[in-house]
Amino acid sequence: MTKKKAKRKSGRLQKGEKRGREQQRVKKYKRKQQEKKKGKKPKKY
Repeated sequence: MTKKKAKRKSGRLQKGEKRGREQQRVKKYKRKQQEKKKGKKPKKY
């Protein structure tokens, strides 16, 4: 299992960081959807 990144304590995100995180979330979700269509079981962790 991969190590989780520690969240920064300062509240403000850097320029473009929020969008980058959203993109990652979207990619992850889309990949899971694709796997479901193919009939593969998505990983639990």
